[in-house]
Amino acid sequence: MIDLRQGLNEGEIIMPGPVAPRIVLAGLGPYARAFYYPLLERYHSAGRLTIDTVVELSSQRELIDRYLAGRFIQPRRVVLVEEGLHCDALTIALESDDATHSAPPWGCIVATEPRAHRTYVEWAARHGMHVLLEKPVTARDLRSGGAAEALRLVDDHRFLTDISEKYGVTVVVQTQRRAHPGYRMVKEILTDVVTSYGVPITYLDMYHSDGTWNMPWEFAAREGHPYKYGYGKLLHSGYHFLDLFCWLTEVNRDSCRPPDQLLMDVTAIDARAVDTQLTDPSYERLFGEEQWRRYDGLPRPASLPEQPWGETDVVLLARSMNGGNVVTTAVLSLLQSALSSRAWLALPEDTYKGNGRVRHERMTIQVGPLLSVQVHSYQDGRSAGRGPFDVVVYRNHRLLGGEAVSRITLRSGDGPSTAESDSLNNQAREEIFQDFLAADGRRSGLALHDNTVRVLAAAMAGVIRSSQGGSGRSAVLLDAGGGDWYRPA
Repeated sequence: MIDLRQGLNEGEIIMPGPVAPRIVLAGLGPYARAFYYPLLERYHSAGRLTIDTVVELSSQRELIDRYLAGRFIQPRRVVLVEEGLHCDALTIALESDDATHSAPPWGCIVATEPRAHRTYVEWAARHGMHVLLEKPVTARDLRSGGAAEALRLVDDHRFLTDISEKYGVTVVVQTQRRAHPGYRMVKEILTDVVTSYGVPITYLDMYHSDGTWNMPWEFAAREGHPYKYGYGKLLHSGYHFLDLFCWLTEVNRDSCRPPDQLLMDVTAIDARAVDTQLTDPSYERLFGEEQWRRYDGLPRPASLPEQPWGETDVVLLARSMNGGNVVTTAVLSLLQSALSSRAWLALPEDTYKGNGRVRHERMTIQVGPLLSVQVHSYQDGRSAGRGPFDVVVYRNHRLLGGEAVSRITLRSGDGPSTAESDSLNNQAREEIFQDFLAADGRRSGLALHDNTVRVLAAAMAGVIRSSQGGSGRSAVLLDAGGGDWYRPA
């Protein structure tokens, strides 16, 4: 029998074993085209799965037809649906023209725009399908409901957790840093010291920038990674780092003072603020006046001041508490309007890795006077994926033993670079994908994202309140059941 979690090398062909599980890919946007569909093709070729159905919006028909025309494996069918369908309507749309298969597929990858995540996961669970869910778990239109609507992200998580348990399916969330070899090593080092001596992580400083440079009119137009619905960085790549923070600080449960709540203060700037930071004269000097003037008159955040806009940059100050005692002080700086290699005005078809994104990622973690761990992972703007991942560990070696300073550098494989294997992050994504194929939620199952979604919802509520002149402060109860999990300052 095939071990579905065994890695698959580029070009490797394995003869099919038992009936391969049929997989639905819901969403064929830039990320799914760059990563998921090529990955599914490899596993399909190896007999480990069958690409059953691709689901996309009717408005994307031309783009999807053009993309699939160039693929060497075709899905059994493509279903185009309208935007905003609820679960029953989606079921009708997906089943009305499928006379050849009475049994539902085995699993579903949900890679749609996140406002549709709840509907697709509910649909899949009700049909007994296991799910691989792209981050964030869900999103909501935050333009009118404000902070209260942001807090309902927790209700979405509870609903999907309950329904997946009811129908006996596994939902795995694609947060690849939980499978990243560098971050796994960091957590092992932290766990060893915290559990051995009872000293918690006392300080954490996390920085991430993804170099997403949007032209002003793109803020108003984009549907993928949008800002016009009142959300931005936190429900884009920011989810990974809120989850990484929650996942790493789990080690404090084994300290002498395990935390029971998180006090947070959030500040952010939104797309309108970014539109005022770079002026038209600056753009004209960068791209030329004639080129820039071609886009005169298009809607942009500065011209729509009354519309709420999603955040581009967020700084979150946090203290995890045990009663009245501080356990961990943390600073999370999550940026999108940072260094980019974009040098063009027209938006390319590949907005995932083909629009000048440059990732800079670092972290410093202190375990009191005993240990300091630093992570450095930087791209230079010339390569979309490859780059070293450095972990530097400083120990109080007179008490802990071992080396006073050790440096570990991890790199992706030395073979030919492909969209599926060109970075440690993508290799970790494939590991989470393999967890999905094994219906194994022990590493990144939906229930394990409880604290992450709470912190996310509270942070989003703080961003919205502070943008309206209020306070960005709040308290989040950790690992608490029921509805009493949140308190605004």
